Amino acid sequence: MDLMDNSELENLMKMDVETASRQDQDRFFEKLKESQLLMPVEYPENSDAFNIIYLTDAEGKNAVPLFTSNEMMGKAGVESSAYPIYMSDLADLMDQADEKYSLISINPFTDTNINMGLPAFVDLFDEDDEMSDVFSEMLQIILENSVELEEDTAIMIHSEDNFMKNLAVAGIYQDPMPMKLNSNPHYNEDLKYTNILLFEKSKKLLLLGEVINDEFDTVVAPATEFEFVQDLDEFTSVWRCGAQEFYDV
Repeated sequence: MDLMDNSELENLMKMDVETASRQDQDRFFEKLKESQLLMPVEYPENSDAFNIIYLTDAEGKNAVPLFTSNEMMGKAGVESSAYPIYMSDLADLMDQADEKYSLISINPFTDTNINMGLPAFVDLFDEDDEMSDVFSEMLQIILENSVELEEDTAIMIHSEDNFMKNLAVAGIYQDPMPMKLNSNPHYNEDLKYTNILLFEKSKKLLLLGEVINDEFDTVVAPATEFEFVQDLDEFTSVWRCGAQEFYDV
């Protein structure tokens, strides 16, 4: 039995990085940062310490292999001891590795493997303190400037990956991060999936009044619940905004 549940991370790894939205990419990195993954290791005789069983690519670069589950290790044909490690702890470890490693490789030798340069991986955590201040400021802006809707409103999300259905639990989708939306129904309309979000009168949104960097003009508070309503067709789903506990302070 696995020590952790990384099903959400595995779903995010299925997205096409070339067509994925910035929102999907941010969601992947945030989930990666909080994840605990399995790292193949070997234990020298008469020692409590371990050595990482690293990979070496054609260019001679060493990669740290990581797996989201025992099942993924099996699919990759890896048979070894595995050390469960939180990614924040791995970043600290790699920061002291004297440039021995160049990459991390998540689920190598599988259909959903992702490689990431080690400096970029470590930077995810080095930026945490600064980003925490920025994030706190953003949450305060959402809290103080969100408005109650005066009429029922629908906003469409077009995406290459059906992320809302993939990540929903018992028909409820909830994003722990603020959800950035573009109220233009034609924005990214060439992408495969469409999710229609229904906001009833009196629900709260942060309305920015103009598109920011051609991406979004509306922000939904973190942890807002969306309840699945129905499928209109194979690629179009309808969701209704439910509890917005962020405002219950």
